[in-house]
Amino acid sequence: MPHFRHRSTLPLIIISLICVICALFFAYRSLPKRTTLPTGSNLSVVGVKLDQYRDSVDLHKLQAAGISFVYLRATQGKSYFDDEYDRYRSQIQGTNLAFGSVLYFSDESTVKAQYRYFNKKTNSNTGSLPILLEAAPGSNSNKLSFWKHMGQLATLFLKDGKSVMVQGSIKYKKYFPISTKFMSTDNRAPNKLQYAFWRYTNKGHVKNVEAMEYDVEMYAYNGIMGQYKQLYGDLTQ
Repeated sequence: MPHFRHRSTLPLIIISLICVICALFFAYRSLPKRTTLPTGSNLSVVGVKLDQYRDSVDLHKLQAAGISFVYLRATQGKSYFDDEYDRYRSQIQGTNLAFGSVLYFSDESTVKAQYRYFNKKTNSNTGSLPILLEAAPGSNSNKLSFWKHMGQLATLFLKDGKSVMVQGSIKYKKYFPISTKFMSTDNRAPNKLQYAFWRYTNKGHVKNVEAMEYDVEMYAYNGIMGQYKQLYGDLTQ
């Protein structure tokens, strides 16, 4: 049986192996990751959400990474306005990115109060994408009254000539005007006849873009490229 002449030889070999394994592990972790794309589908028009928690994103790099559109968090309830909304909206004008605005609907404020506050803060410049209505954190979205009130809000925007989309199940469709669009949050690609967009992950990342390395909320247009171009503009890819 082979043996080592010096007692220190075996520990040194073990330590060296551990160092090599650690180096390989960190090298792997540091490799550029691919942008998170929808799985199980052929959807290629993707977008991301931006807000004050990602306040240093280079929009030109975002565009170069193949992102076609962004949703900007605008208001929540009748008193919260995202600190980075105006700056990102201004910077988008120098890119080919399409954008839309997000309203987090709260059951703690009236429909009209949230409608007026959103219009005041965005100055009705909400982008070419549909206004996206989401349930605000802490809201009781299990109540049917929540969706009925959100439907009333959608009606107000539609009367202004705006397009509106709801992030939620199509089962609530009866509480909304017929022209309201829906965004799915399911794990699998949704039915194209029922959902216009798909929030396919909130744990994504965008390659080579600082501040977009993890926990990125990402969307896909749930249709063909030709339809997207007709509705919202040219792709950035």
